[in-house]
Amino acid sequence: MIRKISVKCLRSPSILVDAVLSKMKDGILIVETDGENQIKDIENSIKKLGYKIEKEGNTIKILVGEIVANKTISVVGATCPGPIMMVSDILEKMETGELLEINAGKPALVDLTEGLKSMGHVVVSVEEQTDGTYKILIKKGEKKEEGATSVNIDEIFIINTTGTGNAEKAYSTFMMADVALKMKLKPTIFLMLDGASMGQKGECDKVKHPAFPKLSELVKNALNNGIKIYVCELSAEFRGISAKNLEDGFEIAGAPTFFNYLSKPTVRPVWL
Repeated sequence: MIRKISVKCLRSPSILVDAVLSKMKDGILIVETDGENQIKDIENSIKKLGYKIEKEGNTIKILVGEIVANKTISVVGATCPGPIMMVSDILEKMETGELLEINAGKPALVDLTEGLKSMGHVVVSVEEQTDGTYKILIKKGEKKEEGATSVNIDEIFIINTTGTGNAEKAYSTFMMADVALKMKLKPTIFLMLDGASMGQKGECDKVKHPAFPKLSELVKNALNNGIKIYVCELSAEFRGISAKNLEDGFEIAGAPTFFNYLSKPTVRPVWL
């Protein structure tokens, strides 16, 4: 159970907090305060009860008893973007308000907490374990209604200029596009300069990282998910790429398309 109260403007906020806690057997109490003085008053009272407290700005989270999550997942050992993708897949199938417990390594901690918050979910608590991993408790948030958010950015324009000559950036291009989809952002890929080489039929099938599928499989997945992949017309001509040897699903585009995306106020460009 998660309860949320406000103690703003109260001279003795701990009185209200104690009253609410006396009726709770387990769960999380989220308290909105005016600031430092109220927080100190509540902390002094809670110390006597032995409950765990987490502070974030002027908000206090009090953990009461043992909190049982609706589902659990471990992403320890998974490399980026694996953790956020694995977690978002599970949250997609959960009901609003349900709790997901995540066991994660330190490298994934920031990506998970910040990424999930940007998706509209609530980071209820983060607790470091004795083995160096972290237990993260997430409350599934409601889906954001169209136009209800003040965030303007809703598209990501990923520009690759290095091609398969830099395998890391080549993989990142399509992995980042997949993560953007999970975060409800619309990704578009534009291959220019040496990046245009990925548009030649069969080129991406030559690249394979030991820990990941062939690059061509990531490309196929992106196309299946409706992601547009453009190849700069001038860069393609320099490399002898035309409609005859262009990878299936890729499209040739020129400067107008490129600058059209860059001129949109809702688009954030990412250069690779």
